[in-house]
Amino acid sequence: MIHHHFSGKSLDTLKKEYRRIIASHRCSVTEEDYSRLESRLPWIHELARIENRAVSLYDLNRRTFILKVDSHIDLLGFNAKDVDINDIGKYHAMIHVDDLPFMYDSEIQMYHFLRGIPGNGKKDYKLVYDFRVRNRDGGYIRFLHQLCPFELDTRGNSWILLIISDVLSSYPENGEPLRFIMNTGTRKVHLFHRDMKIASDLLTRREKEVLDLVSQGYSSDDIAGRLCVSVHTVNNHRQNILVKTNTRNLVQAITFARLIGLL
Repeated sequence: MIHHHFSGKSLDTLKKEYRRIIASHRCSVTEEDYSRLESRLPWIHELARIENRAVSLYDLNRRTFILKVDSHIDLLGFNAKDVDINDIGKYHAMIHVDDLPFMYDSEIQMYHFLRGIPGNGKKDYKLVYDFRVRNRDGGYIRFLHQLCPFELDTRGNSWILLIISDVLSSYPENGEPLRFIMNTGTRKVHLFHRDMKIASDLLTRREKEVLDLVSQGYSSDDIAGRLCVSVHTVNNHRQNILVKTNTRNLVQAITFARLIGLL
């Protein structure tokens, strides 16, 4: 199990800090900036529709969503009339109470992490985290969220946030969530990796090779022969992959790795 720590802060304290950050964040943008952004929205909407992924763009300047392609509303048992896309508080109220401190703390730490990254470098990082969301019937569905700066203002501050959300099927309902900040170019993990008891890579080069071969249908014996290692070594890699991705089987691990761009 993966254990997370929130510096002893209560849920109320984390909520207040989260709201303070959102309310105090300032962006230096013009109407011309919004016009340029507007021209990019149709292809983002179409890409989300084709890939059947929930994609949102959140405007930190106006504190509102400017795009929300949510293919998961039906899955949760709601329809568009039930959900106000700009009511973040209502959405947060649907998140499992045990996962709320995790969610707030992760986004707060992402905010502080990005403040230390200069200029366009901010766009190289994404927060990957999962949590459970209550559906209309009172059950919970686990979602994987990926959050990253999509546009910066003229001063290099985060302006538009991109949020991609995918359903994690067949995950244990009471399993602990996972989180990390990854550089999308190097695939290095820069925050929370100590929580996960890993080095700077979510998966080592060899673990990625093993997972890629598993995804192609190779058995442990086949993989051992191709990599010139023992079957015992291959099985150790397989077990490490499950631990690091917080998954129960390699089908889930493959899906997870593909969603975050590791495969």
